[in-house]
Amino acid sequence: MSLLERYIFRRALGFSLASLASLVLIVWVVQALQRIDIVRTSASAAGNIFWIAMMLIPDLAAGVVPFAVIIGAIQALNALNADSERAVIAASGASGAVVIKPILALGIVAAMLLLVLSHVVGPAAQRGFYNGLRTINADAITLFLQPGRFVEIQDSLVISISDVNGSVVDGLFLSDTRDPTMDLTYFAKQAQILQRDGASYLLLLDGQLHRKTTVDGSTSIIQFQTYAFDLASLKPAGSEDWTRTSERPTSELLFPDINDPDFQSRPQAFSKELSQRLTDWMYPICFALWALVVAGHPRTNRQGAGPAMGLGLAGALTLKALGFVSLSLVDRDPRLQFVVFLIPLLSIGFSVILIYANVNVSDLGFVQKISDGIARLGRIGANRWPGAVAGKAGQS
Repeated sequence: MSLLERYIFRRALGFSLASLASLVLIVWVVQALQRIDIVRTSASAAGNIFWIAMMLIPDLAAGVVPFAVIIGAIQALNALNADSERAVIAASGASGAVVIKPILALGIVAAMLLLVLSHVVGPAAQRGFYNGLRTINADAITLFLQPGRFVEIQDSLVISISDVNGSVVDGLFLSDTRDPTMDLTYFAKQAQILQRDGASYLLLLDGQLHRKTTVDGSTSIIQFQTYAFDLASLKPAGSEDWTRTSERPTSELLFPDINDPDFQSRPQAFSKELSQRLTDWMYPICFALWALVVAGHPRTNRQGAGPAMGLGLAGALTLKALGFVSLSLVDRDPRLQFVVFLIPLLSIGFSVILIYANVNVSDLGFVQKISDGIARLGRIGANRWPGAVAGKAGQS
């Protein structure tokens, strides 16, 4: 890249890294606070909570990297226009590639990062996260629960035991009211902490399940010889994979063992996870090209930067929503995998056509009308609440 292209790339990269750090921090804090209640379950949980929360970062980063790219790219392009640098570039006779190449390079760098996160770091972090939860819940049951006491180890999940001998529990009672539509109560003469594939599970032996529907009050009783719970979430192991597809390496998703009970029961889960990993890397490129479409043209200082950012985020959110919908279709019918790949490819093709045709989306009539409408609402608000505007002016 030329000196000018490297300059644009550095500005876009700086804005993107700042956006990425902010987005990851916000989402990580929210996710960590949702799981802070596990600290109450055991003394060891307090020491492990930070490590377990750190295992969430690769998955969270994979979700926000494309948005960091489009925010950083649009901010850099808007800054070039605000400083009249974009107009000088155009007036000097430089081709559009001077702006396109560094922004596209930013998208490619982010795409390579997502490839590593999706196929290497992400699955390992997911295994560490769920194994940490399993260890904490296993410790809570075998080490810290006192016989005869009812303890709420999670919100709306109460457990009591009669006695514990190592990894074997006698007289287990478990009340699960996390589902507002159903109350579940488990009784087991004996329970055991079972290790399988490096993970911990709670196996209930010789017991009953009392299921009460809260809508009509109907109750059913199920007698069982064995009933398994995944200690990562204390949900029945039959309702989810023993090993979640997000924890599996990509090689197992590409070449699954046909004798694997998880694959036999839910092959669409393997197809869905594989499709997501193989397409996640495309979205930073889609968003980088879309940033060029909405903010890559030179404009005067009299034209605001708001429409470009608004169009950029609206398009990015729409595309990501379509991606989620396509993944849900794969969950129903694995034959629809092609839709997951088709959506980002169509987005890339659409943006390339607009860039090649030199279409300035921000100058389109309907965009101008929307922008003028928002500005008009702002003026109406300023007229109705002049004190608020005056207060802001005084502060500035």
